[in-house]
Amino acid sequence: MDEPSEQVPGERAERAAGGDRERNHEIGAAEGATPPQYTLGRDAGGFIVGVNLPWVTYGCDFGANAWQPDGGIGAEGRATALAAVFGRLAASNLRLVRWFILCDGRAGLESGPDGEVAGLDRFFFRDFDAALALASRRGLSILPVLFDFHWCHRRRIADGVSIHGRRRTLARDDSRQALLERVVQPMLRRYGREPIIAGWDVFNEPEWVTLGLGSANPAASLSATTMRRALGSLVDLVHAEADQPATVGLAGLNGMLLVDGLPIDVLQLHWYDRMSPQLYDPAGSASSRPVLLGEFPTAQSGRSPSETLARARELGYCGALAWSALADDPYSKLDVVELSQDRKPTRRA
Repeated sequence: MDEPSEQVPGERAERAAGGDRERNHEIGAAEGATPPQYTLGRDAGGFIVGVNLPWVTYGCDFGANAWQPDGGIGAEGRATALAAVFGRLAASNLRLVRWFILCDGRAGLESGPDGEVAGLDRFFFRDFDAALALASRRGLSILPVLFDFHWCHRRRIADGVSIHGRRRTLARDDSRQALLERVVQPMLRRYGREPIIAGWDVFNEPEWVTLGLGSANPAASLSATTMRRALGSLVDLVHAEADQPATVGLAGLNGMLLVDGLPIDVLQLHWYDRMSPQLYDPAGSASSRPVLLGEFPTAQSGRSPSETLARARELGYCGALAWSALADDPYSKLDVVELSQDRKPTRRA
């Protein structure tokens, strides 16, 4: 994944009904649509092909900040373009979408007087409901990514918005517990039986903020032991509060030490040519769990997307998610027609 944009969000969304709903409500049923029939790693029908959205505007799709005081996707006029993208994906039968939620914490959170995260803001659930409703209308499944590695980078202020700077919420036991109880648990309790959600990706590419793996800066990273503890706490909470499976979006095989022995349900690897000339062989992970290719490039690669998908099938991956539908970076040039020709229908067991 390339460095995300920090631009102020544009007006790209559609108004969708939100508001408070009962715990574990079913958006698909509420909207009168047929709930999608895919759960990550539990599908008996074969290989799933999907995409990384990965965001409309990085970190700003769910909840408010100084850039967007009226919130994200659920605000009036914000999802028109996204509805068109979802329509193209559905028409091509690409029905699994990986979507970053809290990212680096720049929107959607309330802070207490002690500086700790106090909870989700008043727009977060409205926006999440709106996103699921939009996906439901197109018959799509969503794989939410709770946190991105930028969460741990050094804090700075951009036009009144705090960017990054939340390392402490994972590094300290008391702060991590507050994050789990005030932010993650309410989300899982609300959506933990939502059929549109295919699983929970608790952290994107933790290696880049783990000392000795992808970082040499102790002020903006965690030790491997602390990162494992944080990931384990997130996965355990998914299992306690949700029916859906849990995964961690590893940047590659080097990150295996962060999840080895943790009760993740699906092993997830990302592959780019700059990291390895050859697609990782899941057999090298020594994992008995299903393995998802959670990111692969659709540009600047020695392989075409079709070639990557064919090789992923040969190697035994349970599915592959292209990078990306909306990210503005050198590795994104999504051709839904090419992907759809490689996608075989799958059904939930």
